[in-house]
Amino acid sequence: MAGVELFDVAVAVLLAVLIAGVCRNRGWSSAIPLLAAGVLVGLAPWGPEGLADPEFVLVVVLAPLVFGEGLTSSIVDLRRVSRPIMALAVGLVVFGAVMVGIVAQLVIPGIWVSMAFALGAILGPTDAVAVSATARKAGLPRRLVNVLEGESLVNDGTALTLLRVSSLAAAAGSLSVGQVPVILLTSVLGGLLVGGAAGWLLMRVVRRSRDTTVANAAILLAPLPVYFSAEALRGSGILAVVVAALVVAHGTSSAVTYTGRLQATSLWVTFTFVLQSTAFFLVGLEMPKVLQLMPSSQLRTLLIAIPVVFLTLVAARFVFVYLMAVITRRDLRNPSWLVAAWAGTRGPVSALAAFTVPATTDAGERIPFRELVISVTFGVVLLSLLLAPTVAWLARAVKLPQEDDTAMKRRVRVALARAGLDRLEQIEETGERTDDPIPTDLVDRLRSAAEGRLDHASRVAELGDAPRPSSHRTARQVSVEMMRAEHEELLRLRDREGLPDEIVRELQREIDLRIRTAG
Repeated sequence: MAGVELFDVAVAVLLAVLIAGVCRNRGWSSAIPLLAAGVLVGLAPWGPEGLADPEFVLVVVLAPLVFGEGLTSSIVDLRRVSRPIMALAVGLVVFGAVMVGIVAQLVIPGIWVSMAFALGAILGPTDAVAVSATARKAGLPRRLVNVLEGESLVNDGTALTLLRVSSLAAAAGSLSVGQVPVILLTSVLGGLLVGGAAGWLLMRVVRRSRDTTVANAAILLAPLPVYFSAEALRGSGILAVVVAALVVAHGTSSAVTYTGRLQATSLWVTFTFVLQSTAFFLVGLEMPKVLQLMPSSQLRTLLIAIPVVFLTLVAARFVFVYLMAVITRRDLRNPSWLVAAWAGTRGPVSALAAFTVPATTDAGERIPFRELVISVTFGVVLLSLLLAPTVAWLARAVKLPQEDDTAMKRRVRVALARAGLDRLEQIEETGERTDDPIPTDLVDRLRSAAEGRLDHASRVAELGDAPRPSSHRTARQVSVEMMRAEHEELLRLRDREGLPDEIVRELQREIDLRIRTAG
């Protein structure tokens, strides 16, 4: 049976990647086609069947997916907007869970309180991928993008920690008032400690490893051990994964070589693409079985609960974001708060998390309403994804000002080019002092190349058309040293001046590619 299930998973992953690939090539969003394809395959008499242990398989997808989101984030950017992020990622998640829990009890007769609040916790996380895609299309201001992306990363840990408490309450039948804060504190502290230790250990491995393939393999395999280690200590596995990813993301900027960074970027782009595609397809694949297990008497309730819960989420977010704007005394005429309130798309994290709700109590009795909770989550996620493109439309409709990075990029490129020239002068002086001077023609060529980049940067021109350094081994060594100086200057600007991580990553990749080209 294990072999059959493994074959089904392999076929499901292959189908998901093929469908997502077609959508990607045509410029379409792949989420809804993947969900629909999963449902159709789940209904068909042929093809991969539902998973024997969906909770385990979906957690195996969920942990690396959240880890990949964390690797694209920046501690520097998150620190700059930490207050609104924490307000949304903690306050809004709790507020939304309470509101959804109350409404769920009103529209779903007889539902357990623990299951109602589990539904609210499940729908807490927002979709980081949808936020990033919206930001690219709408050209949202960087501060707003940083807040929304930071929220989508941090609220995973908050929401799934609340889900843990609700699931324990459902499995136990009930929890005392005193048990709740203990479970929450244990989950948070355990997640923070395990995640921080795992991130530190990973960076030790990366710094000591001379083989970039081995270092990247360690990072690739880390999410599941981190997750299950935290869970074994009764901590939040998802929170641990998020913390570890942030530590690794910050550390690899300076501890990993240019080849390692390029390799890691390509690796995680591909891996995240596979995980996202698989997540949506597996959720769709499981839905027919979930609906079959759901009592037919709950079908009418389901059709009512989906739109009501969705509207509750929207209303709760609008109220919370509006109150944030009032409390922080922001100009309510600035439409940013309106866009932030509407940008609450739910995605694969919520859909996957729903399957982790226990099916039976500790006494072995079946927990009622589990299938209904999963089905409502599926419907809300579907509605949310259908409306996701309207965020870009709203941003254009309210004429949200787009951010122009031209001046900042020009200033940074000028600073990097000057850092390279300074390093060239240091190398030249060292060579003269040690009676190992660098040939004058070589110095002239390298200086000309760096001054060309400096001139282009000053005129806001694109990099890449500067003269290529000589293929002579010494020329490569010196030019690489100059480019490393640029990289050091870039990190200095990031750490001391708070240069946005989006710009750091773009310019770091340019430097890495130039170093590779020099070889």
